[in-house]
Amino acid sequence: MNRIACGLAVLALVGCRLDGQTKPKDEPKAKGADELKLSEDEQAVLDATNAERKTANLPPLTADKKLMEAARGHAANMAKQDRLDHTLDGQGADERAKAAGYAYSRLGENIAWNQPTPKAAVAGWMESKGHKENLLNDQFTQIGVAVAKNAKGERYWVQVFGTPR
Repeated sequence: MNRIACGLAVLALVGCRLDGQTKPKDEPKAKGADELKLSEDEQAVLDATNAERKTANLPPLTADKKLMEAARGHAANMAKQDRLDHTLDGQGADERAKAAGYAYSRLGENIAWNQPTPKAAVAGWMESKGHKENLLNDQFTQIGVAVAKNAKGERYWVQVFGTPR
């Protein structure tokens, strides 16, 4: 069974290495993030997300190093704990973003479990009202994306959307 979940907060909502990731590649769309590299799966999620935004006549999101850190940490933690949840270890998306040093005016988060591909993860989010609202929110300008596998090989997917302060 595949599961998805989302979180959105206006004006105040939302971290580790990923196991089993594909080789990272340079991300030219990331502004101000000299060393930001996305895995092939992360790049595919970003590309699919921006394709959906383009269809809706919205500007593309740019990958942000601090949001990537928050997304990667949460995906890895969900995989480690084998638990799909916006709040783990007493921390929600907002605490994770702040811990990564991201100062925001808006923040949102989509999570999913056991989607087989980046395309399937984004398609699942687009089929859910709350996730779709995050993905197509015209006030979000930046994103962090991640995927991590648990011991059984099941994938935990994360998108963290932000508008910097």
